[in-house]
Amino acid sequence: MVALFNEFLGKDTEDVTISSGGARPGAQPYHYLVRDTEQKGLCLHNGYLVATSLQGVNAAQEEPISVVPNLHLERQRCPLIVGIRGGTQALSCGTGPQPQLKLEEVGLLDLFSRGAEATPYTFYKTYGGSTHTFEAAAFPGHFLSTAAGEGEALDLAPAPAITAFYLHRK
Repeated sequence: MVALFNEFLGKDTEDVTISSGGARPGAQPYHYLVRDTEQKGLCLHNGYLVATSLQGVNAAQEEPISVVPNLHLERQRCPLIVGIRGGTQALSCGTGPQPQLKLEEVGLLDLFSRGAEATPYTFYKTYGGSTHTFEAAAFPGHFLSTAAGEGEALDLAPAPAITAFYLHRK
């Protein structure tokens, strides 16, 4: 992810937070295939992201995630604005008293330039060995998690229901 931050912010930018706007010219979201520890991939079903076994014919349904950095939060925590569909839809935790995971028709590059407004769309990515977790910036202690049942929507859950994910850059 260092390369992503460097691409958007410049190699000589080592500040913990950045207050200037705008990505470097030509900066684009990075795209990743995501698998949980049971090797379930993400796909879009009835407007929700679900983790499911994607083999054979189902493999074409796999939905990569797209990410851009959120330059208004602590860079050391790897704050990523997360979306799908090449960065044209963003994953939001909502702004109410409780987290509510949903997809919204807003571009990641647009959110990148909005500053603090992008916090509900931002997740702190933590690397642990070979897997990653995603903590909601707007709801500390709540993490992206797959459901136990096949075809159930991706959700936010507190520990210990945290899902670890493998990422493979596309």
